[in-house]
Amino acid sequence: MGIDGIHKPGGRPPDLETGGAPGADGEFKANLETAPNAPAAPPTPSAALQRLDAGDISVEEYLDLQVNEAVAHLAGKLPPNQLEFVRESLREQLTEDPVLVELVRRTTLSAGSSGAGSAR
Repeated sequence: MGIDGIHKPGGRPPDLETGGAPGADGEFKANLETAPNAPAAPPTPSAALQRLDAGDISVEEYLDLQVNEAVAHLAGKLPPNQLEFVRESLREQLTEDPVLVELVRRTTLSAGSSGAGSAR
């Protein structure tokens, strides 16, 4: 006994050229062929990261700006005390969670290595 024609007498194996489903119209293959071959452009640094790189703000100020940006969409949706709790919790995680600490370290090191802010 099989599922969807798998292991049934007379059943065809999936057609990998057309996206796997027997009888598919080739749309999947066409999408692959029209996908751009150029690698994605590197992300543009945020304004806060540019300010950090220029030495205008400290890492602590950069993190505060990032946290404020991350919770901005919650303003007006949460009571002020809950919004502050979310903000404080996120900020605390950025300094205590080992994975986030490493991400912050890599981000701020890459910002400092690109120019003006590297002499901190």
